[in-house]
Amino acid sequence: MPFRLCLCVFCFPICSREVRIMSCFRFDSLTLDGKIAHFTSVARRALPLFGFPEDANLKLLNFTENATFLVTFGISKVIMRVHRLYYTSVNSIRTELSFIRYLSKHTDLTLASPIPALDGSDVVTIATPALEEYRQVVCFSFVEGKAPCPDCDSNGGVGDLVAKVQKLPDAITYPAFKEAARLYDKFGKIGAEPLSEHDVQFFTRMGRIAATIHAASKEWKAPDYYERIEWDIDGTFGRYWNNFYGATYRNRKWLKDDEIAVLDRAVDLLKERLYRYRRTKDNYGMIHSDLRAANLLVNGDQVAVLDFDDCGRGWYMYEIAGIVALLEYTPQLPEMLLAIVRGYEEILPLTQKDKDEIMSFVLMRRIGMLQSLESRIGSVAAGEGESTELTPQILEFYAAGTVVQARQYLETYAVKPAASFAFAER
Repeated sequence: MPFRLCLCVFCFPICSREVRIMSCFRFDSLTLDGKIAHFTSVARRALPLFGFPEDANLKLLNFTENATFLVTFGISKVIMRVHRLYYTSVNSIRTELSFIRYLSKHTDLTLASPIPALDGSDVVTIATPALEEYRQVVCFSFVEGKAPCPDCDSNGGVGDLVAKVQKLPDAITYPAFKEAARLYDKFGKIGAEPLSEHDVQFFTRMGRIAATIHAASKEWKAPDYYERIEWDIDGTFGRYWNNFYGATYRNRKWLKDDEIAVLDRAVDLLKERLYRYRRTKDNYGMIHSDLRAANLLVNGDQVAVLDFDDCGRGWYMYEIAGIVALLEYTPQLPEMLLAIVRGYEEILPLTQKDKDEIMSFVLMRRIGMLQSLESRIGSVAAGEGESTELTPQILEFYAAGTVVQARQYLETYAVKPAASFAFAER
């Protein structure tokens, strides 16, 4: 049976149950500024272990789940990642780095290379007595570039609107953003422009990148210390969810009972379809799982793939869903998926069954992202590539949009045994 990494604070092996509960509580009770200060303190203590003086410059690049810093000293630059609590283990991180090194050696992908500490270890653990916790820290080579922004990404516009209305009472803004999601679904496709040539090329390239990772994963031999999460049904909906920290789409703060019921029915249908799709050596293996634009850097013609911290075993078509995460609502979604599939098939073949289930994985990824966003409210400092800040209003918009997508999934897939999403040439 594959190793499953449980996020439940009752299962983490480093310290006692009581200490785990209290350390989570202490960290969660900090303000956003307090959390950032805590991460910065951990990073600064780790600097000498990687050969940097404690007064080296630390610049926070982003804090979503982990905290990522740019370390500079003289002409030296490295990236330092301070890990979130109780999501991973030392062996799990070592497995991630082993996979990155394999990809670096056996593909033409541009990646940030792991940098070991002075003692040769890939992962250092920093104890923080004040919060009674342990933080894992790793370093990577610095890669030049900027995060790409597809022309079809209009999340920034939603963020601009949120910034203008944040001073209004939540009782007004929450229903307004929920209704906005429904109105966008009804009228947003009217007069919508086709996918730009720039975006066609971008998503085609993303398909090639995904297939390159998957082709390598079929040949990669897992190390003896292998530990990674599984991006399967239980990883999203089961007891051992991956990175949602107990958050669930059944939270009545964001959705009404009838909306939760829609998601429940869609999840049941999704599970039924994926059980029939099965897991085989051809459709399931190591994936990046989060190939969004925010995890890429573009420098001229070069595209670097970053942030493998969510990599693990999963369905290869789940990777395609990850590419369009947060873009599912756009009217150009079918064109995006078509471009991704075209690029993918330049490297690896896909069966019709693979293509038939892509929309199942898009919904699975969407619901997983909803739960992940819910768990991160108040704990996000977005960096480059994130087109908008995470606010309750954004979550309200995203939750309502998820229900809309679930209804569409039920209407399309419940009446036919096979998927009707067309990947025909246009």
